[in-house]
Amino acid sequence: MMKVRVGVDLGGTKARIGVVDEAGQLLTLGDKIYVKDFKSAAVLVKALVRDVRQIFRANTQWELAGIGIGSPGPLDKSRRRVLNTPNLKILAYFDLVEAFASHFSEPVVMNNDANVFTLGEALYGAGRGMDVVYGMTLGTGFGNGLVYRGEIFDGAHGVATEYGLAPYAEDVVEHYVSGRALERYYQDFTNQKLVGAEIFKLAEGGDELAIRAFKLLGYHLGKALIPVVRLIDPKMMIIGGSLAAGFPWIYEAAWPILKELLWDDQEDSLQLVPAKLGDAAPVIGAAALIPGKPS
Repeated sequence: MMKVRVGVDLGGTKARIGVVDEAGQLLTLGDKIYVKDFKSAAVLVKALVRDVRQIFRANTQWELAGIGIGSPGPLDKSRRRVLNTPNLKILAYFDLVEAFASHFSEPVVMNNDANVFTLGEALYGAGRGMDVVYGMTLGTGFGNGLVYRGEIFDGAHGVATEYGLAPYAEDVVEHYVSGRALERYYQDFTNQKLVGAEIFKLAEGGDELAIRAFKLLGYHLGKALIPVVRLIDPKMMIIGGSLAAGFPWIYEAAWPILKELLWDDQEDSLQLVPAKLGDAAPVIGAAALIPGKPS
């Protein structure tokens, strides 16, 4: 029997599971399921548990070592419940760990979705070998995570790097740096209401206003990352999530803002890069939460 770990990636829009081996390699990645299709957290968990069981019925040579969950935050200090998150309201104050643990005898561990994305990239992706990795997920919202020497930095109360909800301009950072922000920018430019994937498709085809929307998001990202660079001094900053497809335009606007403020040593080595593991990063990172995690 081969010991494997399950990673659960919960997002504001989609959820999926994957199975990861002891070396951090993704063995299988389940289909996306859409959160809007579920009326309650309990029903959503039931669907994810069903997916896990189906995978193990089809792969009888695998032995489950545990389940790691990445969920939008903020989370409570014990990292069992999602607090009043704006991006996944059906999970508010729901004991997600207990809901999964009631179906399995193996350990169940949870952390913030951006934290596990960053952990996956730091251990096995673009940040591999780096001591200080700062990760960002650009999707429904704006998630942030910090991994220091291979471990998630949770902070004193478990809510470190909940930066998307920090005050910025006339609102919070997430209002200016997220999928919703991109859609708003494009609508302001064109008076057309499109979703992020449609805007990306237009930008990919050379549409100037779609590209301009991505660049405006990049401008605000660059401004928002100034405190991160000053306070944390990361070696690498990694962008993932659905909007990472527009990384070249985001980078074009964000990097010059940051570069102006770098110290000499930072300018020589600090990098802002796209995720290497793609959709697999949060699944692999969630699986790595399990005690005796892959190394």
